[in-house]
Order: sequence, then C-alpha cells, then structure tokens
Amino acid sequence: MADVVPVKVFGSSSIGVYIVANNKMALVPPDVPEKIDDEVRNTLGDVVVRATVAKSPLLGIFVVMNDNGVLVPGIALEEEISMLKGLGLNVGVLHTKYTAIANLIVANNKAAVVSPILEPENRKIVADVLGVEVFVDSLSNSPLVGSLAVANSRGVLVAPDATDNDLRKLEKYLGVHADVGTVNRGRSFLRGGMVVNDRGALVGWETTGAEIMRILSTLFK
Repeated sequence: MADVVPVKVFGSSSIGVYIVANNKMALVPPDVPEKIDDEVRNTLGDVVVRATVAKSPLLGIFVVMNDNGVLVPGIALEEEISMLKGLGLNVGVLHTKYTAIANLIVANNKAAVVSPILEPENRKIVADVLGVEVFVDSLSNSPLVGSLAVANSRGVLVAPDATDNDLRKLEKYLGVHADVGTVNRGRSFLRGGMVVNDRGALVGWETTGAEIMRILSTLFK
C-alpha cells in the first residue's frame, strides 16, 4: 500500500515548490534538513540528490521530470546542467520567457500535457527529452496546466475547477484515471503542495485526512 505522508519544508506546506521526483530520484534543495531526505527515501523510495536551478531552491517550479528525462529552464547554470547529466539523466533546456516551466507541463511516463503558451519549438524538446507524446491544452480555462494537476503512472489528480470534459481529456492524453482533489486544506494548486511518484506521495503538513483519501484513491488505486 502506498503511503501519503504530510511534511513541512522550511516550515512551509508548499513542499512541491522545493522538491521534484520521479521513480528513481528526488531533487531537493541543498539546505533541506536530513529528516526530509529520510521521508523522501521512505515514502518515494528514491535516491536523494541535492540540487539547485539558477542557485534557487525552488526546484519544483523550475524542473519537470519523469523516468526518461528532466527539463530545466534556460536560467539554469552550466554547472547545474552538468551535475544533472552526471547523474545519467537525459537533460533538456527550455529557452522560454516562462521560466517556471513546471507550471506549464504535467507529465507521466506516457505523455505530457503542455500549456498553449509554451512556444512550439519547446514542445519538441519536451517530447524528445521525456520520451512522451505531447498534447497542447489548457485546464479549467487556465494555461497553468502543470500547477493544477499531478500525475503518475496510475492516475492524475486535478484541481476542483476542472470540468468533466477536462477530466476526460486528461484520461485520454495520459492514459490513466482522473479525478479532482485538493491539498493543504482546500488549495487547488496541487503541484505546489505535493510530490508524487508511483510508490507514494509527500504532501504539505496541512493536508487533511479527506484530502489524503482522495489522493490515495486517485493516484494509487
């Protein structure tokens, strides 16, 4: 049975702003306490790697990853990109004016849904680096598809404003069950409040029991 574990990072429930993970490794900021490393290892089963993007700890905003590759924005420093490549990761750089690329892409190992505002030349990089089919669409009439949905190989959890049509489209694109939910006592920006892979999820410490039940039933059924 998958675990969904509430945690704080730097005293904040917005843990998905700081941590990003796939099924092999999790990237965490350099000065996160050791106990967070332990929670990541125990819940997600991942190798923990200390990293930054543009010397920032906001990895969950700047990085998109699945098991095939990792995407970073053009503001990433050369040594940061080299470090990621040194881990054996397939790394792609998106040169876009929208540096918070994680707000614009929701992906699993099968497909990626990419915001209409992400430039067409970057869509090919997403497809090549993540090794997935790319669909261009918005969600709940918002271009911030990556901030409003979280996906793994079993499901996709979407902000409550999503329509039935939104859910049907996501199921078709990503090939998994879709349902709506929230995190951190009703917050709909799911990406900022949780870190998910196929084994489990870390969620912000304010997340309620009812929210955890919905996360379990959608992403780990």
